[in-house]
Amino acid sequence: MLPRRIVLKIPLVSLRPAEQFTTPLFEDAVAAKLNARVVEFIAKPEKTDELRGLLCQAVPPLLRDRTGFIRSIVLTTHEEPRRVVMMTFWSAEERTVRDLWEETPLVRELLSPLIDAWSRTRTYDVGYDPIEQSSTSVF
Repeated sequence: MLPRRIVLKIPLVSLRPAEQFTTPLFEDAVAAKLNARVVEFIAKPEKTDELRGLLCQAVPPLLRDRTGFIRSIVLTTHEEPRRVVMMTFWSAEERTVRDLWEETPLVRELLSPLIDAWSRTRTYDVGYDPIEQSSTSVF
């Protein structure tokens, strides 16, 4: 027989907000200078969704403690569904160029079963028009 679960009832008024992230707000980073690191992967056949999920769920927590990291976005092309791109946004060009997050042993270990190849890596200066914000904005 399985043990019974204990359910704790916690009043909503006693809940506290989660700890604040140390990453800067996107708008604050844009005021200084925004940079992007774009890493392109080729997923193994039938592994695209799993790779996208892992990039969205597992990689950002690994990057949040790194100086200058702002956020990430994962894209897949309509024409080549196995081609998956992860864009990471940084507040400092130095971190964009030198922080090879995709080369770390942990990331390699996580991604290796899902990818055929690391296709290419590039860094960019990012232009952003803050006037065009909307409620559906990614940023």
